[in-house]
Amino acid sequence: MSRFPDYHSSKPTRLSPRPAAPLPKWRRFMALFCLLGAICLSFAAAILALSAPPISNASEVEATPARATATAPRLPATRIVEAPEQTGDSSAPPTLSAARIQALLATPPQLPAEAELEAARSQYDPFTIIPNRARSKMTTYVAKRGDTIDGIANRYGLNRETIAWCNSHELAQIVRPGDVVNIPPEDGACHTVLRAQGKDIRDIAEQYGVDDPYIIIDAPANNLPGVTPETLLPSNTFLFIPGGEGGFITWNAPVQQDAFGNVVAFDPASPFSCGARSGGGAWWTNPLPNGAWVRGFYAGHSGIDIAAPIGTPIYAANAGPILYSGWNNWGYGNTVVIAHGPFSTLYGHMSSIAVRCGQSVDAGQVIGYVGSSGNSSGPHLHFEIRYLNQPRNPSATAGIGW
Repeated sequence: MSRFPDYHSSKPTRLSPRPAAPLPKWRRFMALFCLLGAICLSFAAAILALSAPPISNASEVEATPARATATAPRLPATRIVEAPEQTGDSSAPPTLSAARIQALLATPPQLPAEAELEAARSQYDPFTIIPNRARSKMTTYVAKRGDTIDGIANRYGLNRETIAWCNSHELAQIVRPGDVVNIPPEDGACHTVLRAQGKDIRDIAEQYGVDDPYIIIDAPANNLPGVTPETLLPSNTFLFIPGGEGGFITWNAPVQQDAFGNVVAFDPASPFSCGARSGGGAWWTNPLPNGAWVRGFYAGHSGIDIAAPIGTPIYAANAGPILYSGWNNWGYGNTVVIAHGPFSTLYGHMSSIAVRCGQSVDAGQVIGYVGSSGNSSGPHLHFEIRYLNQPRNPSATAGIGW
């Protein structure tokens, strides 16, 4: 007989189930608690679903971009309102139509032409006129690159002669960056007292063409309490003379003149002086016809400046003997001086000289070449005409061409 039951036997076998053991009480309690909790949660969810407001289409539309912000940020939509028809109601705000807005956005901005911009710039003066604020004292200005005596005078609303008369001779010829420029409170002249000259305030006023010496005494810039017109001030006292007029500021080297006042020798102590010579004089001609005007003649500038490239030929403005040919220590650098009877001409800042002592030249003859030697800020010719050693305006001389 097999050990395994015969399931294919036709006689059914009755199995008696084993009686189940009863569940512990704590399990029954937990099952009941969970059932009650589930019923409560279902009831609460039903109440929330019935009481929630309906979801609008606008909310659904806005929800989609909100999810897309992580990939591409979007600007808020602009609401475009069509322009209302013109009615009697003037309280309606002006609006633009969508087509008009698109047309404006598609039109590039119209920028002014360069010529119009340049014309607009030319209407404005880059300098600030300082005298809008009253000044009573002397002040100073530190020169910057590109400054000139004319530009500084314009900046402070003064005549260029005033700046020249209140500063050193070197400044009248050239202004360098870092130069300290004396700025008077108004137009006038300046004077440094030399006690050895024995001039009182009245004498100083007369020297500068001022009738009332109290104009100098009462000037706040001078700070002269308790003095009288007969007072002799200490040496080196710096005075401002309101309305005063000084003389021409020149780089005058010592000269030798004959009985008629004609210059016959220029800077006789220099090794480049040609000694005493006289004569000459004919017609006047342009010393630098290929140049460009830079600066004119005034009390602070005893000649004219004409710019040209280095090496440009310089011509004798008149005929006569050479009085000087060589380096000049009075600021002119390589210099030539020519006599023309009572007149003499000076040519400064040359790069090289083409004449020598002992020569006489004709009007229009090459005497040297443009340079920037001496006290010069760039290649140019400093040209002077003197009559009996007194500077004259070359531009007022017929034939000079400037």
